Amino acid sequence: MRRLAISLLCWISLLSTAACLAGEPAEGFPKQVTDLAGRQVTLSAPPTRLFLTQPRQLYALATLLDDPTPHLAGWAYPLAVFDPAMAQRFAFQWPALDRLPALSSAPTPQLDSEALLNLAPDLVLFDLSRAGSVEGSPLARLLDELGIAYLFIDFNRHPLENTPKSLALLGQALNATPRASAMIALIEQRLARIDQRLADLPTDPPTVLINVAPGVKVDCCRTNLRNGLADLVARAGGDNIADALTPGASATLSNEWVLSHPPDVILNTAGQWSAGDGISVGLGISEPEITQDLRSLSQGLPGWSHLNAVQEGQFYALWHGFHQGPFAIVALERIAQWLYPERFADLDPAATFDALLPTTPALSREGHFWGALNAQ
Repeated sequence: MRRLAISLLCWISLLSTAACLAGEPAEGFPKQVTDLAGRQVTLSAPPTRLFLTQPRQLYALATLLDDPTPHLAGWAYPLAVFDPAMAQRFAFQWPALDRLPALSSAPTPQLDSEALLNLAPDLVLFDLSRAGSVEGSPLARLLDELGIAYLFIDFNRHPLENTPKSLALLGQALNATPRASAMIALIEQRLARIDQRLADLPTDPPTVLINVAPGVKVDCCRTNLRNGLADLVARAGGDNIADALTPGASATLSNEWVLSHPPDVILNTAGQWSAGDGISVGLGISEPEITQDLRSLSQGLPGWSHLNAVQEGQFYALWHGFHQGPFAIVALERIAQWLYPERFADLDPAATFDALLPTTPALSREGHFWGALNAQ
């Protein structure tokens, strides 16, 4: 308790110093915003010390700000846990990121309240998936008592529905509404084009297996049921084979179940996790490397080499980060092309990605964020 009291005094001291430096209230502040959990939150000033409870929240800040690092106080753990290559690329662009304080070197079930307060945040970002465990918790009560605002955002649970809402919310909070509005308009324009072309869907859409990060925790087959990539597959005109299962957010399918429900298309999420497992895509990864990883997966799982999806080359890898940041529309364009190549031959998901995350050079030219197993 004594250490926590010291942390509170440090936080109050830092807050007072920041208030003195700030002078007059910023234009438009204080302002009230509504987060993705439906909470109305008052922001007294533009946040300058954000704390990220999930490091991939940085993707959204990178979309809205030329340099997010001056706005950051720290994060729960580094981005390198999920994507060392992307973390290195961002640190090259923004060297201060390498010095950003982290409470842990790996994901932990609970945040250390004392360590968090030592960073003196003025805004904490939570993923909407944590609302049930955060609201009413000791940490939430402590933040409320100290007047530290916190917001729930979502790019993962329902990415197509909640990405525009989350970008608009962050735009309000960060005084970046014009840029947020431009990104939202781009997303909505791309989405409307896909919806228009899928207005006359066939009665027998292609069946799709969503295989989440094969090789990272299990070889086969974690999947999404009515959230995450499942939302994208449905919007792209696919039939998620896991929809036949008991309602829920996710499940793990057995290899035998997949073989008895053979899909037309298999969509594997991929990345460069710190453990080094799974299919590799992303910065510095070549198309042949992705193809080899897909081939190894198809040959390593019993019976998969005989699946039509493998035999006909409808076996794909897609960067896992697309539905962890504000880039779901990029994944949707790519999935739509895979499912209906004739209808969507003119789409350019790489250009959409570069428009949403403008970097120099463009990320799409520094690596490959998707790939396919060549038809045999």
